[in-house]
Amino acid sequence: MTSEIPSFGHLALSRRASGETVRLVRSPDEVVLLAFDKQIKRLVELHLLKAGEPLEGALKKSAMERARMAAEVRGPTFMRVLDVGEDQGVVYYTSNLNEGEFVADYIMRRGALPPATVFSLLLQLLDDVMLLADKQRLVSQIRLDRVMITTVEDTFLQLRLYDFGLNSAERAPGDHARQVLQVCELIFLLLTGKPFTGESPDRYPALTALPMSLRTTVRVALSDPGNMPTSLEKLRDDVREAFSAQVSNIQARNTRKQLVVTAALQPASQLQQLLLEGVPVERVLGSRFRVEADDDGRRYPFSIACVNAKTDVPVTVHLLPPCRVVDKTEYDAVPLQSWRFNPEKHPNILRSLSLWESPDWSFLTEEREPGFSLSRLLTERLTFNASEVAVVLRQVNAGIEQALDCGVLRLELHPSNLFLRVGKNGPMLAREHERLMQKRLDAWPPFHVKLRPHVTMRNLYESPLAEPPDAAQFEGSHLVDREHRSRAFVALAVYLLTGQRQIGDVPVFPEAVPEALSMYVRETLEATHLSGLTPSPTDFLERFETCMSAPAAPDLATRLRGSKVALEEMESAGSVSDFEDDTPADDFSDDEEKPQVSPISRRLHAHEFDHHAQSPRRRLPWPVLAAAALVILGVLAWLFMPGTKTDEVAAVKRVTEPEIAAILEADVTKDEPTLQPSPPVAEKTEETAEASAPASAPATVASAIAPPAKSATPAKPAEVEKPKAKPEPVKVATVSPAPGSGPVMPAPAAAAAKPPVVEPVKPPAPVPVPGPVTIRKAIMPTPDEIAKFKQGQIKPQPAPLPVQVNPVKPESVTPSAPGSDKVGTVPAMKMASPAGDGGKKS
Repeated sequence: MTSEIPSFGHLALSRRASGETVRLVRSPDEVVLLAFDKQIKRLVELHLLKAGEPLEGALKKSAMERARMAAEVRGPTFMRVLDVGEDQGVVYYTSNLNEGEFVADYIMRRGALPPATVFSLLLQLLDDVMLLADKQRLVSQIRLDRVMITTVEDTFLQLRLYDFGLNSAERAPGDHARQVLQVCELIFLLLTGKPFTGESPDRYPALTALPMSLRTTVRVALSDPGNMPTSLEKLRDDVREAFSAQVSNIQARNTRKQLVVTAALQPASQLQQLLLEGVPVERVLGSRFRVEADDDGRRYPFSIACVNAKTDVPVTVHLLPPCRVVDKTEYDAVPLQSWRFNPEKHPNILRSLSLWESPDWSFLTEEREPGFSLSRLLTERLTFNASEVAVVLRQVNAGIEQALDCGVLRLELHPSNLFLRVGKNGPMLAREHERLMQKRLDAWPPFHVKLRPHVTMRNLYESPLAEPPDAAQFEGSHLVDREHRSRAFVALAVYLLTGQRQIGDVPVFPEAVPEALSMYVRETLEATHLSGLTPSPTDFLERFETCMSAPAAPDLATRLRGSKVALEEMESAGSVSDFEDDTPADDFSDDEEKPQVSPISRRLHAHEFDHHAQSPRRRLPWPVLAAAALVILGVLAWLFMPGTKTDEVAAVKRVTEPEIAAILEADVTKDEPTLQPSPPVAEKTEETAEASAPASAPATVASAIAPPAKSATPAKPAEVEKPKAKPEPVKVATVSPAPGSGPVMPAPAAAAAKPPVVEPVKPPAPVPVPGPVTIRKAIMPTPDEIAKFKQGQIKPQPAPLPVQVNPVKPESVTPSAPGSDKVGTVPAMKMASPAGDGGKKS
């Protein structure tokens, strides 16, 4: 029947070279034909239910209702239903042209897929099915085992359902047992590389390696269908668990990372074989063009990178359907005004170079520039923010104006038809692509958004973004073209903001989109749907940028109250007292009104409530900082600067070996025990003053080393002056002579002094000293020895005579060596030992 009619309403049926209609293999219960929709200017699939037989009664009504419900479904997983109708009792619907390969043919051709790729594909499929929870009447009829494997923007793999089950009798909503079995059979096919024919799943290592939950579900569903689970949600959770077990890296758990298309994963193009009827691409291009890479010919079946064989100019060849598939009168491959395009005056137009047509094939060439399509970038980014969308819309609007300047009234603004030219002339490296795709558009180097005024194959089978305007509503074709441009411009903005390739009536905007902007876009779409009129691209872009800079939306509390209070009219309530109930109510008379209190001050401004504004940091006053700096500098100076004479705590006395032996001999007695010297201490204690008036030999050494008083008077030997807080500089110890003996002279040098005669005693063995000993602090007795001395347990030693100094003539005094008064040095002094007859008590 269909081979005899040239058209089906507004659909023109495509033909083969033999004159037969082009039949597509889809559902076995439907007759699917390739046709061209004259209203939307697209190649579509025409589905005739029940193999084109008329339907009657309840079956016809149910099929029509479910078909209209399927027309509301959006998403890349589902085939999009464009139109539903009836002709002489035959129920039909049209859908977009599905390009790809059946999953069974794909697996038989290349083999089983990696488990991570399988679970990623199934997760996308089941997640999209779960989103149709409000359409259970339709979901229960979908055949989940009839899928095609296709690509999204030639970048990511995707499973697509093409059978909504509209030919079968309607089942009870919510019964998903049959669909669980279909998914398990699909898992068996993808993991084992062969369809399920009734064998045991335990025979295949790819299935036994699954996690326990999914392995049990697959085994029960395939071996005992009567006891299999009936929940698609439970099956989806099992698949997600299996995917997490396969991928250990958290960054790799993004399913899109596992679906990147490679040469080995690229599905075959059935549409290219259908249109060319097996003719190789090289034969179509002939000797005029040279294909750069075979992989590009397979990956991009209708856009092939070539080089002109004569001029060596890189070009892009776009294959077009032959006239037997689409009549040339239905579309203009290249606008007649394309010769007016000037690269300098029209930088946002991508020019075509030549057009080749024949009864069996057609193709055109366009200039090839570095960059990629906008749809390719959107596939990586999913959505753009408002500022990036504004950057793109400005250049698109400029391209529309440039096209109108040349006389081109209708343009296709699908993202696949917009080219981003970026970089220098020549091909771009893969790493440059990746680096640009990770950046915001407003941070890119200078680039151009170029519009294609000519037609490509993707333009002819990609579903449009916006519904076409009703030509009967407008008086002329130029008004229809203007409305078409306006609708496409608004639809492009919504597509970039939401990432929805197929727009519904009410788009869902991300949270990053300003509330004022999303409200304006919704209002524009609603006005277009009701009145059929859309603002021009220039007006829409101007209002778009205004809404971008609008103030933020009110907070949740304000939206729940349903009203918004102006910030200028609010005052501060101040502090709240715990004793305000004690205030008598009689304070306010009946004539006086109680003061109105508002919670926010009138002096506050709107910008102070912006949570994005950064509050200024609190800083310390400069006097505090200056004082802290002075303290730090003082501490550093005290630590690192050298000391002076007044800062010395103790003097340094260098004693030679003979002098040490003489001191020890004088300290030893036969009858009384000698006090052992205690460890060095910083200063003398008060108990030292209670000792006998004449100090012993160790005390004499201590008096010579410790800081002396201003004047040393031998008339009062029992009095010992206490050291001061800041000891004086070390001076030569002097002794006041008897009256008439002459002035006080410093101790003579060791060479001029006559050594006194020491009473013969048996000294202890001399302590070997390797070198001069530096005594830095006074040698004091221990606290225990002082306590015993106070209690009388230790008798005082007989005090020796004070230090004797032999007077010498002034001229015989040896001058001190130069530099001996420097900081850190002490004048050397020779002490006289008591004479033999001077040791008696006076």
